[in-house]
Amino acid sequence: MPPPGRRPGKSETRAAILEAARATFLEEGYEPASLRSIARRAAVDPALVHHYFGGKAELFAEVMKFGNDPRQIAVEMSKEDRTGADLVRHFLGLWEQGRPWEPGLPPFMIACQAFSSSPIAAAGLRQYLQEEVWAKTGCDAGLGDLDARHALVASQLVGLGWVRYVLQLEPIASAPVEQVAAWVGPSIDRYRLGELASPAVEGGERPAAAAAPG
Repeated sequence: MPPPGRRPGKSETRAAILEAARATFLEEGYEPASLRSIARRAAVDPALVHHYFGGKAELFAEVMKFGNDPRQIAVEMSKEDRTGADLVRHFLGLWEQGRPWEPGLPPFMIACQAFSSSPIAAAGLRQYLQEEVWAKTGCDAGLGDLDARHALVASQLVGLGWVRYVLQLEPIASAPVEQVAAWVGPSIDRYRLGELASPAVEGGERPAAAAAPG
């Protein structure tokens, strides 16, 4: 008989942890959820969570069905020679595994359903991005407006995912990843590295640009 708190098989234990983590993240969000509470819910030793997944960020990435860990994308994008096309290529790589997705829905659609139906799940993803990913996006902090740049990059990528995987709007739906990256990459670069436009004011003048942090 296996010791209390442990399950008989590796696959069963891993599946139980994922099921418990999915429910915990949906109910509590990313930041409040703890590996100890997830382990308690799965009826396993907390050490097993670390054994199979390493930590909370890795577990969250697995629960969200990411093909790769988004933090690795952030690390890659922190290198000076990376471009918006690289970011698009990496982002699509999160969702392309097993395409076409038969049987079942595209992973991106499953994630969208979770975030749309649960404000806590959406908050969990936002916390995960802020704490684990956005610190190394390749956005130029010296230009200022870093929060706006992060949000604009996210809007471009999420919109791209929606068009490719949910609406399946052609030609984006079936275009090769390299082609999509070439199309969308320049817009990402403008959000990451370019000057963000300010709204026009009455009289046709624009407010002076904010000085970059010293």
